[in-house]
Amino acid sequence: MEMLASFAKVNLWSVLLAGISYLILGMLWYSPLLFGKQWMELNGFTDKDLKTNKPMWMITLLSFLSAAIASFVISMVLGPNPNAPFGAIIGACIAVFWISMSKLTDVLFENKPVKLFLLHAGFDIVAFMIMGAIVAYWR
Repeated sequence: MEMLASFAKVNLWSVLLAGISYLILGMLWYSPLLFGKQWMELNGFTDKDLKTNKPMWMITLLSFLSAAIASFVISMVLGPNPNAPFGAIIGACIAVFWISMSKLTDVLFENKPVKLFLLHAGFDIVAFMIMGAIVAYWR
């Protein structure tokens, strides 16, 4: 019964906005304006590699859906009366202690550069802080 009550308190508009914020930050973070060139170098990608990938609309849609689901769960975890700073802290904790630790294990076993881990972890921390702040503020 408590889980149903948690579902009812989720503002779906805030979840959608948080999902969109994730996409916008990702476009900036991994663009040539910020860390796109480093990301390509650390992965050994060329421009041609990126053009032979899955269709961009599918990648964008699936990224949005995963961010919206994460935002939905963050909203449920926050409790009845959160504020934006608390939401940002919870988002940071999720990104640091769950997501980044999992990615660190991947990087270590796949023998990837630690700089790649830092680049991805930095994105996750900022993105989840923003998502947490949005869903907490716009209850």
